[in-house]
This record gives sequence, structure tokens and C-alpha cells, in this order.
Amino acid sequence: MTQKHTPEKYPFDLPAVISSQVASGVKTPPENDVAWQVLHRAHAQRLQSAWGGVLSRLGVDGLVIHSGQSVLKYSRDDQYWPTAMTPNFAHWCPYAETPAFLVIRPGEKPKLITERHQSFWEGPAPRNLRWDQTSFDVETVDDLGALKWPVSYAFIGDDLKLALKTGLVIEQCNRADLLAAADGFRTLKSDYEIASMRVAAEVAARGHNHLRKLFDQGPVSEFALHLEYLRLTEQSDFDLPYGNIVALGANCGILHHVHYDRSVVDGATSLLVDAGATCNGFASDITRTWVRGSTEMAAFFGALIKAVDKAQRELVKGVTVGRRYEDLHNHAHALLASVLKDSGLVTCSVDEMVAAGLTRLFFPHGLGHSLGIQVHDVGMKLAKPSAENPYLRNTSMITAGQVVTIEPGIYFIPKLMQEVLSGPKKAIVNEALVKGLMPFGGIRIEDDILVTTQGPINLTRDLVFE
Repeated sequence: MTQKHTPEKYPFDLPAVISSQVASGVKTPPENDVAWQVLHRAHAQRLQSAWGGVLSRLGVDGLVIHSGQSVLKYSRDDQYWPTAMTPNFAHWCPYAETPAFLVIRPGEKPKLITERHQSFWEGPAPRNLRWDQTSFDVETVDDLGALKWPVSYAFIGDDLKLALKTGLVIEQCNRADLLAAADGFRTLKSDYEIASMRVAAEVAARGHNHLRKLFDQGPVSEFALHLEYLRLTEQSDFDLPYGNIVALGANCGILHHVHYDRSVVDGATSLLVDAGATCNGFASDITRTWVRGSTEMAAFFGALIKAVDKAQRELVKGVTVGRRYEDLHNHAHALLASVLKDSGLVTCSVDEMVAAGLTRLFFPHGLGHSLGIQVHDVGMKLAKPSAENPYLRNTSMITAGQVVTIEPGIYFIPKLMQEVLSGPKKAIVNEALVKGLMPFGGIRIEDDILVTTQGPINLTRDLVFE
């Protein structure tokens, strides 16, 4: 019964609804729970006002958002994955102790209905005090499924059986216009969201810096580094906003490398760490690449890391209000073409390289994505990217209040390098260098960027060792 929706546009003028209250770029996260609650109160009031206006405009009497459900690992098993929070519920508050409904009605205080914990198999999730409960009318019931809602109410969530049990109708479940509204609200961050993301960045940076030290000290394995990241950031695998990418050597060229090798690697090699953390449900997403060793290829790869890092810093400067994100992505290809040319990897001009699609074999993914409750957050891909950018996750106009990632890279992926070295472009590519660099896998540098009218604010750059 799951319904899929791909809205083409927001059902309202997004800036008029919520952007007048976008994040000011809070630099110092709150020092205690009370200070967090002050920020959260403003965040909840902002959402209450925005949602009230949209529901009234769409003629929706009430909206019920479910907190989330556990799903079976396999249909013929009795083991469940940990509960996945519904992002549009988590956007309001970090309540995760027990199942809950959030009920929104125009002109009324939002209501949080929690289910009383009664299971003897598991305990409730740890309590989070970094939010203002007084922003909601809070009620506790024995069974959410026993509640009854008018058929005029709408529902957001994955548990459609529960929705129907409470009297809601399928046509009102996960409506495209309401999902589009929810997606739109999440693209423009409040100070509470930015404070949470700054803390998430600080936590992730501790893990990155620790892994850099261990890598420099000598023999390591991917699996051991992953476990150390969890230890330093005090997260479990299920706490992470996404599966850590911890790659050594050639595995740095596997874009989503999550099958950690337990073999200890010594000598000249590379390390790529793409890992984040969460705070109050909001994510950070940081990537760094390092190299060690004194061989000629290790030195060359180190110079290439510096060149990609320089290009990434230049691209961050370009995250300015009124620019299309896809234009910045295309500019990334021009900058990386210059890196390839200046390094001697490719001998043709920058324009020829981009026009021939050669850079897309060295840099096959998108420049970045929206970031928030989900690490690949929603609401910023209302239009399809150009045909030459099939994997680009952000096609929005850059707007104050957004948080985006900027993550250019250069990779030596065997399948793509075979295409480079066996096709018509072979004559302009330094085959010896490409083959010499393939054991190092690839390079990616990624930071989290807050867009403001005064220019981009890098939330992560100063936290991670150079």
C-alpha cells in the first residue's frame, strides 16, 4: 500500500512561508539543556506557523505524523531493525523514547501523543532533554492504534496499517502536496538545527582526527579504524547518520565502501574516511583523504590531494545565494580538469576535457547534496539534473538557510580507468601515472556548508586536521 510521490514543485511560496526566519549561523552551541530548549522553542514555533498556513491553504483540518516503525529484517524471521524515525516527525523534536503521534491543526498548539512503555522485551530509548516540551500539548496513551481521527485528517508516515486502523483514509496518507511542504520546510534551517549540526560536526571531527593519527602511526586495518571511530564518537553503527566509509588503498575508489577489510595494511597507502554523526537527529557528513609513505607515487598522490583540496575550497566560496547548484557542479568539472591537466594526468585543454566527458570518468558522482535530518536530505531536487549529471542530488537555486555538502573528488576506479585507457581518449592520458595511482583508489574532500546572505559558512573545515 506504500505510495510514492515525486512532487514537481512546492504547494506554496516557500520563502514567504519560512525563509524570513532562516538560521543566523549560531556559532556557539548551547551550553546546557535550558539553552537548547530556548532554541528549540523558536524552532517549534517557526514550524507551527509555517504548517498552520499551509494546512489552511490546502483545506486540511489536521495532520498526523507518526514517529516511525520497526521493520522485519526478513519476512520469514522475527528479528526487527531498530526503529527508523520518520524524518518529518524528527524535524519537530527529538522524542524517540516510545511510539508517538504528532498532531498539527491550524491555529492550535501542536499535540504530541506518546504511547506508554509496557514491553518487557526492550526498554524505552534514552531520554533527550534538548527540546522544549512546553511547545506541545503532551498526552500519553496505552495504544496509539486505539485513537480515532476524522477522515478529513491527513497522515505522514510509513505505517499505513496503523493509519487506517485509526480511521484515516488511504487518499489522505502521504499526500504529495503535504510531503512537498514538509520537504520544503526542511531545506531552510533554524538556529536549533544549525546548533545541532555544529555539535554533530564536532563529534564527527573527533573521530576523523583520531583515525588520521592512527593511520600516520603505522599498520592499520579498515575494520579496526571503523571500530575506533565508533569508540571516539560514542556511537553505535545504528546511531550513525549513514554507514561509515573507511577505505584503505584501492578501496578509496569504491564510492560507498562499507565492507571493511580486516587485513592490516602497512607501508605507502591512502586512507579515505567519509563519516558523520548526529545530534538531536540532525546529521553531519565529512570526508577527508590522507596518504602516507615516501614512494614516488605516494608523493604524487599527496600533491593531488592538496590540489583537490584547493579546488574544494574554491567551490565552497561559490556557494552563494541566487546561483544554481548544478552550475556549481559543472564548475567543479572545470576546476578538476585543471587539476588533471596541471598534474600531467591528462594533456588536452580544460575545455576539451570537459566537452569530451573525460572529467566524468575521474569524477563520476555529484558535487554534493542537501543535509539535515537525513544525510541525503530531501526538498532540493525538484527538477531532474542535466543528462550529463545523472547522479546529482541537488538541482536547487542556492538559498539562504540551506545546508549543502561540497565534495569534489578524483578517482582511479578500475572500470572507468579501463574506459579511459582503451578508448579514443587514451592518447591524451598518461597511462603510467593512472596505473601507478590506481592502488591509491581516489580522493574526496567534503565539508558541510550553511548558506547565508553574507556568504557561505563552513561548519566543518576548521574542525578536522589538515
